[in-house]
Formats: sequence, C-alpha cells, structure tokens
Amino acid sequence: MLRVGIVGCGSIARAHAVAFRLLRDDGVATLVAAADPDPEGVERVAQIAGSIERRYASSADLIGDPEVDAVAVIAPTRFHRELIAAVCDAGKPLFTEKPLAPTFDVVADIVSTVERAGIPAQVGFQSRYHPILRFVHDAVIDGRFGAPMGYVIRDDQFWPTGAVIEGHSSWRSQRAEAGGGALLEHSIHSCDIACWLFGPVRRVFARTRHVFGYDVEDVAALTIEHESGVVGTLLTIFNGVLDREERRVEVFFERAAVEATTDFVVGAPEDGLLVKTTGGPAEQMDCAELSRETFLRDGVDVDRPFYVYQYLAHRAFASAVAAGGAPSPGVRDALAAHQVVEAAYRSAARGDAVLTSELV
Repeated sequence: MLRVGIVGCGSIARAHAVAFRLLRDDGVATLVAAADPDPEGVERVAQIAGSIERRYASSADLIGDPEVDAVAVIAPTRFHRELIAAVCDAGKPLFTEKPLAPTFDVVADIVSTVERAGIPAQVGFQSRYHPILRFVHDAVIDGRFGAPMGYVIRDDQFWPTGAVIEGHSSWRSQRAEAGGGALLEHSIHSCDIACWLFGPVRRVFARTRHVFGYDVEDVAALTIEHESGVVGTLLTIFNGVLDREERRVEVFFERAAVEATTDFVVGAPEDGLLVKTTGGPAEQMDCAELSRETFLRDGVDVDRPFYVYQYLAHRAFASAVAAGGAPSPGVRDALAAHQVVEAAYRSAARGDAVLTSELV
C-alpha cells in the first residue's frame, strides 16, 4: 500500500482521514503519519483514520520520514508554497488541497516548482469524481445533445468562519490568510468544473461584495467566455444559512437542457439531475443508479458505504502513483482555475473585462 503522511490536521483533514481509513481497508493506501503543531488535531485525525503511530509537530520531520511514501498537504492555504516546495525537494508524490495559494503569483511559482521537480502531483478537485458532474462531462465530450452553448453555475454555502459557525476556524475570512473569500476558497471548484467541461477561459467580467464586512468577498458574480466560444455565468455566495453547501450547474446544449444539483457528500439529499431534450417530458434521472453504474465502471465496491468524494480522489491518486502515471487533476488544471479567479478579482477592481492572456 502507498504510505501517506498528512500535513495539517484541521477540520477538512477529518474528511481526508475518513478517505484513508477506507483506502486502508481496500489495500490501496494507508495514512501512516500526521503533522500539526496542535497535538489535539493530530489525535482527532488518528482516531478517524484508525491508527497513526508517527506523529509530528513539524511538517519537515514528516516530509523527511523515509517511512512516508507520499505527502498530502491539507494545511491552510498560506502555508502551501513552503510545504509543497519541501515535498518537491524530497522527491515524493504530492496530493495538495485547493486553492494552491492565496495569490496568483505564488500559484504560478508553485506550478513551476512542481513541474521542475517532476513529481507526481494531484490537486484536490474532488468534484470531478461526482457521478452527476461526470454525466455532464460525458455529454459534452460525446456530443449526445449537440454542442454546448452556455451554462449557469451557482454555489452557496454557510460562511466557514468562527463568527458564523461556532467552533469553526476563522482563517478563511481573513485576506492575509486565505487571499480571497467565496470565489477563491469555495468556488475554485466551480472554476475548475467550468474549465474541465468547456476548456480554457479567454475572458472574465466580475463584480464582488463584502456583505458580512470581512476583507474577503462573500459574493462574486462572473461572466465567463471560453476559448471554445461557450459563455457562462458563475454566482458564488457565503452566507449565514447553516448546514448548507450546494452547487447547481445548468448546461444548455443545442438539443437539451441539463440541470445538475450536487452537494459535497456522497448520496446527498440535494443531489439531482434533470434532462430535457427536444421532445417529451423532462427526465428526472435516478442519481442512485447513476452513481452505482459510475462506481462499478471505476471498480469501486458499491456495496460498501463511503461518504466523501475525497475517497475517490485519493484512490485515483494512489492508483496513478502505483501505475507510474500522472495523477489528475494536476497543477496545470489548478492553474487554469486560478486564472479564472485572478481575472475575476482584477475585473472587479478595474471595472472592465480581463483577458486571461493578460495574467503574468
């Protein structure tokens, strides 16, 4: 099994720990080490993962541990540059959470560092493994509904900060820590989905708001033009509606309209897929059956429950490393998503559209 060490044991690390517990049972990968200055965080991750004997306060000690084959960087965004550089220096396979960095210049530097090192690297865009979104992706690729014309993406989620959610960490509402708000911290996923579905982005026009008074945005509205000619809009919201994290993707093809609703956990009650073609009533797809067919095709045990899409992302990463291939999505995919975010921030500041070719 691939022996993985996790750096960063905050709240999101718990979902990754669940994934590794399942992967250990599969005989694919196991979490053998964890590092965080907070020993209680390490203990929480260890309890979820099952057992972790190699515990560190220092990330450098974990990265340098010869018993660790690969490293998962799950630390807050502002630490990614240093941690990823250390993993590159160690020559070990890398799995890193998104966003890559708080600012675009650092993102570009990280991508260059990883590519120079030549290590296998995957970025945590686990939404690509959602069966509903994979249905939409397959429909774009195989042309079953004709060419895609335009799309609408809407993201909304509770504010992931301590002032809104009691007991939650608060770094995501601070620009110095996170670099951005709803668009960068949350909807970088949707920017990746848009690029994955419709190809590179040519131009972005955007507006942002700061309703809750933080120095990062809680509202962003984007108009996006792809090099393929497809145009779309993205609205992202951080608000005070607790226990909600939902994404709606509507794609309009030449001969169909597709409405896809997803949540971040497997089998969420919000999940839905509606397909309306040129004739007859709209078809409400059976999402449970769609998931079963998709997972069977991927060789996943559908009779054993799993709850988080991080499981599928880490499974794909471990399989790619074992096969000597390039994990996907990689750092170039992350760069494309970050270009959309950066163009949007520049557009909101300038008041006009920004070409991604302007970004340096």
